This record gives sequence, structure tokens and C-alpha cells, in this order.
Amino acid sequence: IKNGTVSDSLIAPMADYLMKKENGGLQVKGGCRVKQISIDKDQSDGKMYARKIEYLDTRSGETEAMEDIDGVVLALGCQGMQSVVSGSPDLARLPVFSQAASLKGIDVISVRLWFDRRVETRSPANVFSRFESLRGAGGTFFM
Repeated sequence: IKNGTVSDSLIAPMADYLMKKENGGLQVKGGCRVKQISIDKDQSDGKMYARKIEYLDTRSGETEAMEDIDGVVLALGCQGMQSVVSGSPDLARLPVFSQAASLKGIDVISVRLWFDRRVETRSPANVFSRFESLRGAGGTFFM
């Protein structure tokens, strides 16, 4: 990112875009800490779904809740995941979450988002994209 921070150049524009009604009308809860996620099993197909999420709004200091949600995307490091799973008995019962909460290491997580259409960007984020012979490969370097 040549100008500004990752938040200013990537996260904020993506959040603004996704919050527009014509793009899905998502609610992005920055400045909040997840306290508990409650899940249920759909009786018709047996799939698990998020029923309720409780979070602390760090600006107001109030604990709030959202129900009737379609999904939850968490952007957490190791300690954040441990905190959410330890506060969410429903998640802690699922092996995938208890295993994720037991990870040790640095707080670097990679996420690949697939959109239903091309999203134009000011500059390529893939460091390999500048090398013709590496087009199609992906990678990021951390130093």
C-alpha cells in the first residue's frame, strides 16, 4: 500500500462498499469485541447457523446483541479467537472452533474472499503481479 494504512486503503473502502444496500447492505461492526456467538442446528437439513451474536461496543462501553443474522465474518488473531470461543459454549463444542482456539503463534491470518464480480482497485495487492512470468500466482511478503 503506497499511501495510507491498510485500514484506510483496503478495509474502510471495502466495508463502505459492502454496507451499501445495492451491494448486500452488510453491517460492519468495527470497534466492537465479540463476546458470544450462539448457534443452532437447522432441523430441516442439519446445518449449523449463527442465531445470535453478543458484542461489546468499545466506544459506548455497552454490550449489545444482534439476532436474525445471515452470517458472521470474524477478523481475529489467536488471542481474539480464544476469547470468542471461550465465551461461546456453542462454538466450543465444535471441534473446528476448539482446535482453532488452541492455536499458538503469531497473529497473522490470511483470508481469501471470492466476490461475484470483479472489484477494481487502485493498484494490485499481489506482489507477484508485477512480474509477468508470475501472473496468476499469489503472494505477500512480510518482513
